[in-house]
Amino acid sequence: MKQTIWIPDQYTSQFGLLGAMARELRDAFVAVGHDARIVSIEDMPNIESGVLLFMNTPTTIDMLPKALFEPGGRVRAVQYMVDHLFALPDGILDAWVERAGLGNYRLCMPCADDAHLLRARFPGLVHRWVPHGVPREALCAAEAIDAGEHAGREFDVVVTGSVRTQESIDQQLGALPVQLAGMAREMVYLMMAEPHLGYVAAADLVMGTAGVVTGDWKSLKLLWALVIAMVNRERRLSTVRALQGLRVGVFGSSAWESECVETIEYAGEIEYARNAEAFGRGRVALAWGPSQFVHSYSERIMQAMASGACVVADDRLLVRRDFKDCCTLFDWSKPEFARRAVDRALGDAAGSVEMARRGRALVEARCLWEHRVGVMLSV
Repeated sequence: MKQTIWIPDQYTSQFGLLGAMARELRDAFVAVGHDARIVSIEDMPNIESGVLLFMNTPTTIDMLPKALFEPGGRVRAVQYMVDHLFALPDGILDAWVERAGLGNYRLCMPCADDAHLLRARFPGLVHRWVPHGVPREALCAAEAIDAGEHAGREFDVVVTGSVRTQESIDQQLGALPVQLAGMAREMVYLMMAEPHLGYVAAADLVMGTAGVVTGDWKSLKLLWALVIAMVNRERRLSTVRALQGLRVGVFGSSAWESECVETIEYAGEIEYARNAEAFGRGRVALAWGPSQFVHSYSERIMQAMASGACVVADDRLLVRRDFKDCCTLFDWSKPEFARRAVDRALGDAAGSVEMARRGRALVEARCLWEHRVGVMLSV
């Protein structure tokens, strides 16, 4: 059934991620027959019917359609939250519950990690796992993937993604009480040594053994953003350093620049919408997953496959399940494991081309936004 979908595309997000994703979703809804429209933030409160699909969070509840909170209102809301559930706007949802309950609100997330916490924090909330997708435009030409084309690519390996500066992390750590700062460092140590140990489990082990109650949302969320930033920086920097000697292109935040020396080149910042293009400049795409979850994956692995690169990724449960035979996985507990996986891919040109073809075909068959939009509405 054709539906009217309203999608705001004005967001403040690094590298234009949310705005680009919103426009990609609009195009996908149109491609499968819906009336999907971009709506301005100013006009959003006046929507009277249809489905509002918004990314991550509004700044205030008053930005949302008035009809969402009126008895018999004909607007439903679907939120696509691309981050971990701890990034959810607690205050917005609490105010929503007070005004109207969550009967006309649905949450979709590509993060399956720690989803059990949602029911306790927001009783009655209906949510569903909906993996990331990519637009059809991200797909390279299938016939162009061959050994000659791969050999002529600019880089042996391409990586994309951001890291925080050490200075900003140290400043945040220094503002914490000594005991909490110590707990944050211990969590990072555990998560680095055990890549499948997520933040919630690490918090239970560290804070729980120190007598801090961790079963409630507030205490678990306390150190989340800082610990994830520390893990993210440590893992990504150590992995890239292990690739020294190969022609490596690093696309991401300027915090990378000082780390890119000798054969590792800082290739600059790049808009989210051009990630697949960046991966297409490398024979191998090292498509690591997001640090804020350890079993789920982001759009990066699909962008890498769409580019026609041979994909190497950190071993995750859902990657293993959903991308079997389309990428080489490595254990992220030691940087040298990533280097071995990359070296194997570079040393097997024919096998790498075949894997690249399988990956691109899988994305076209199952991982475009066009394949996701029906699930978003059915929830």
